[in-house]
Amino acid sequence: MNTDIHAHRNHPACQAQHKKRANPRSRCVSSSTNCLAYSLIELLLSLLIVAVLASFAAPSFKDFIDSARVDAQQEMLRKAIYRTRSSAIYSKKIVSLCPYGESGCGALWEQGMMIFTDANNNGEIDPEDTLLERIYFKPGSYRISWRASARKNYLRYSPTGMARAFGRFTICDKSDDLRLARTIVVNRQGRTRTYSDRNGDGIVEDIDGRLPQC
Repeated sequence: MNTDIHAHRNHPACQAQHKKRANPRSRCVSSSTNCLAYSLIELLLSLLIVAVLASFAAPSFKDFIDSARVDAQQEMLRKAIYRTRSSAIYSKKIVSLCPYGESGCGALWEQGMMIFTDANNNGEIDPEDTLLERIYFKPGSYRISWRASARKNYLRYSPTGMARAFGRFTICDKSDDLRLARTIVVNRQGRTRTYSDRNGDGIVEDIDGRLPQC
């Protein structure tokens, strides 16, 4: 009886059926055309799903990149203000921060800035003055403005660390999209604070609800 069972298992038809069950992909052996069609349909459906998801994710990803870019510009400006104040304190001289120019303050902050000692407080690099640092901004679709109490296009610090003029730096996208605007406030003591999004609408504002002036 055992011999009969063994013979049955070794029968060619039984072995073929066993192999077919053991290999779930064996259905594709008999019809490679149908298998290829199934594979192409599955691939196209997968690509369609990826494309739909990407269309929803793309705007959010772009907004994230734009926001990170302007945050980086704000942080660079804030650090430049801090270094200007520190330089005035440690050098015991008036130190100015302004848009870069060949011999004095230029006009456009976004084209670069410079920090220099300003002994006679005139916003010019005179022979007795020293250029301490030049700061470069990456080219971008933004502009930087400084609105000060003294209506000067430069920020000056006294050796005491006090600001000679207080005001606001504002970074604005050229599209005037307020979601991409940032503001740094410089107070009379020369210290800084930044606007933040207090109500969750994607736009930063001051403690009194004031929006960036773009």
